[in-house]
Amino acid sequence: MAGAAPYDVSVILPFRDDEDVIGNAVQRIAGHLRELGLTFELLAVDEDSGDNSHAVLALLRGSLPELRVQHAPLRGRGAEAGIARAQGHALWILSPHAAVAPLGSFQRAHEQLQRDEVDAVIIRGRFAVAHRVRALPAAHGVRGLGPALLRRLSRHLAATGLRVDVQELTPSIGAPRPPRFRFRDLLPARRADSERRI
Repeated sequence: MAGAAPYDVSVILPFRDDEDVIGNAVQRIAGHLRELGLTFELLAVDEDSGDNSHAVLALLRGSLPELRVQHAPLRGRGAEAGIARAQGHALWILSPHAAVAPLGSFQRAHEQLQRDEVDAVIIRGRFAVAHRVRALPAAHGVRGLGPALLRRLSRHLAATGLRVDVQELTPSIGAPRPPRFRFRDLLPARRADSERRI
């Protein structure tokens, strides 16, 4: 099929000082998309991070060939930079903190897109799933991170005449949270104070 997108999904993951969750986030996203049998690229976009987020991502590149790290030109422009580089049929835009929460609602949103019921689905406070080609004009100039980015993106998409389904996600009571990935867990264990003394 000529002109077909090389991936089913392009994941746009803007990050800034997220070393505590970035590793777990990319692993969970990749695992979820593999379980669904979707081809994907995972674009982690640095918004001027000053912590060890890059080191964590570098450690994961060997096991995640779909992972690519790029830099945003300015803070708040990570999603826009990632969308401009994306090659997938659908965009999945979320923050690392949203990716450590349950991801099951992505499948429903992606299926709505595949059935051409909507052009974009916004799960308030969590993520956006959008048809890449249709969303490109609306994504230009959208800035922010997390829920603020999703609100702005939702307004831009609707203003361009796209069909946008904004959904509320009710939290599951008692749903377990996945453990956080910590960079320090990769470092050798420290000796106890008594061992350090001579």
